Amino acid sequence: MVGVFVNRLQYGRVLRIVRILAYLPVFYFIWTDRPYFNELAAANISLILIVAWYLYFRVRQLDEEKPYYQLWLSFVEGIFAFAVLLCIFIRDSLVENSEPEKLLAIGCVMVLTRVVSRTLYLLSMLREGKSLWANGFWSKASTISINATMLVYVLDLEDFQQISMVSSMLLMFASGVSFCYRYYRDPAHRKPLSVSNQLTMSRIVLTPVFLWVFFYDNNLNYQDNSLTFKILALMMIIAFMVTDFLDGYLARKWGEVSTLGKYLDPFSDKISNMTVFLCFLASDYAPIWMVALIYFREASVETLRTLAAGEGISMPARRSGKWKTAIQGSGILAILVGALIPFNLIPGWEDIWAYLPYSIMGIITFVTVASGIDYFVAEKDVLKKYV
Repeated sequence: MVGVFVNRLQYGRVLRIVRILAYLPVFYFIWTDRPYFNELAAANISLILIVAWYLYFRVRQLDEEKPYYQLWLSFVEGIFAFAVLLCIFIRDSLVENSEPEKLLAIGCVMVLTRVVSRTLYLLSMLREGKSLWANGFWSKASTISINATMLVYVLDLEDFQQISMVSSMLLMFASGVSFCYRYYRDPAHRKPLSVSNQLTMSRIVLTPVFLWVFFYDNNLNYQDNSLTFKILALMMIIAFMVTDFLDGYLARKWGEVSTLGKYLDPFSDKISNMTVFLCFLASDYAPIWMVALIYFREASVETLRTLAAGEGISMPARRSGKWKTAIQGSGILAILVGALIPFNLIPGWEDIWAYLPYSIMGIITFVTVASGIDYFVAEKDVLKKYV
């Protein structure tokens, strides 16, 4: 077993050195305007990407690496990735006198911030005499995504540049939140978050990101916004709905049902859905009175839940609440999908669209308010203790 461990460690180090050395020709290929040099740069980045995947998910050498090797090899890899993206930005924006791409600039800043903060984080852990944690899934996924984004930019695949960069940003954000959580919590007194609670937390963490994606073009008329970001907003809502199903399902299947999860799950649903409804309000997909009624319902039911908890009463989810969640999610999806359809694609679609969002929001509002009334009728015994 020791021999296998040593061989895996040495094999992993060799692969990491190969991966670092593969960056060096990329800089030359990027700055040299010759035939096939972009393809050669892409080949090197593909090698970097494949080796990264193989190291992270097959060899898993980082899980056993000595702390200072792990620290400095990760630092060098991160700086090289930042340098490649920065070179692409400088070449395209300054040397070729094209319009600077703001998203690429933001991506460069985020990659550098990630490298510096992660290095400082690992140094602080070593100075405190603590062993370094193995790279989590979000960290591995963000590294691979950054490499894939470099490949997309080197090949000049304009249709995929924005979505690949935004995906990398989201993964870096998730990785950063994971690192902050692990650093600031006290492991001696707290248990790690279960997988189901992590899925629930992901909706809360990504909700502000959805807000930024929805208004990326700074245009309140969402119909005119970038198709890429409209698709990304739709994908995020689908991810919210999938995680909403999975967190409860996995908690029951793996025996991870907890008091935190019981309160966190409805809270995350309300945070994410109310953010979407506020976006719809700003884009004139919903009148203010509908959003206000939805908010009043959600706040009232949460207050009722708090009062019940104060009396030691667990307030389970009711069938009407599940219907409310399903109809809200379906309505949000319908509006976001409808916003993807150009007016000239379907005859008369512009006239239909003038009324469709309001109609969908009207159904959502009615079901939401009816669900709230159902909760108050069912839990009238709790109210009697306070009235």
